[in-house]
Amino acid sequence: MQAYLTLGSEKHLRAARNAFEMLSQQSFATGGWGPDEMLRAPDSPDVAVSLSESHSSFETPCGSYAHFKLTRYLLRVTHDSRYGDSMERVMYNTVLGAKPLKADGRTFYYSDYNFKGRKVYSDTQHWACCSGTLPQVAADYRINTYFRDSSGVWVNLYIPSTLRWKQDGARVVLTQKSLYPFDEVVTFEVAASQIREFAINFRIPAWATTASISVNGRRIQAPPVPGSFWTLHRPWSTGDRVELELPMTRRLEAVDPRHPQTVALVLGPLVLFAVADTQPVLTRADLLAANRVDQRSWQVKSASAPIKMLPFTEIGDEQYTTYLRIT
Repeated sequence: MQAYLTLGSEKHLRAARNAFEMLSQQSFATGGWGPDEMLRAPDSPDVAVSLSESHSSFETPCGSYAHFKLTRYLLRVTHDSRYGDSMERVMYNTVLGAKPLKADGRTFYYSDYNFKGRKVYSDTQHWACCSGTLPQVAADYRINTYFRDSSGVWVNLYIPSTLRWKQDGARVVLTQKSLYPFDEVVTFEVAASQIREFAINFRIPAWATTASISVNGRRIQAPPVPGSFWTLHRPWSTGDRVELELPMTRRLEAVDPRHPQTVALVLGPLVLFAVADTQPVLTRADLLAANRVDQRSWQVKSASAPIKMLPFTEIGDEQYTTYLRIT
């Protein structure tokens, strides 16, 4: 990407795009890729097989850091929202759930997507590569959230934050408030030293099929298009308020086309992990009927007993399962 940005080399841009496509085809539902830190042959069963043979599913801090850099560059150049969707998925389902860095350098190394997964520290390496990339990932959140060009602002990630910039000589402040992805509404408040006309572009995730946008309490009639950036270009002044609603859709994602019965439950950008000691017997309808118990947990009814479903950020030391086999 540096070769493209510096020299305009289309060959290098194609290489970066091809790398993203290759990784996407062998990714887990979390967006993590490369079990045992190895790339797999296209259309092979290796990724599915790793669910029972390996606990080294995704090298979390290093993989997330690289994934963020690649998708950030591609998003910056192409304005294609799917790179933002991919970045968001990796963020919530991998590195935000990592165990904290230890004082002696031990780090959370691998996300474990095995049928009997656990979060553990790497005991074999002190001050491994992940000891350096984990804090770098956290530092990068601020440069992944917003992008700027002469026309205005591009909002990529929905994180409580404040952005300040100058637009045609006026000081502008955009404040974002939300509990996303545990709440479906994200609020933006504008403050400006003078009225200025510019664009705010909101990433509408591909799964957000019923998204809506309201400006100062009035809903925009034309619905946002999933899998794109939705542009609001207008004069902005202090007190303007935008509400973006992203209703969370439930869906099942198979580990690969060869194993359609091995699925992960996904809600909006979140993969929900089953906290259980054994593989439950479930149907597709059981999973899709998951009920919300409280703000950060869900429950699935099974023939034997209810199963707690948690996002990766809420899992501690308990055993969990990423993929479930459905009948």
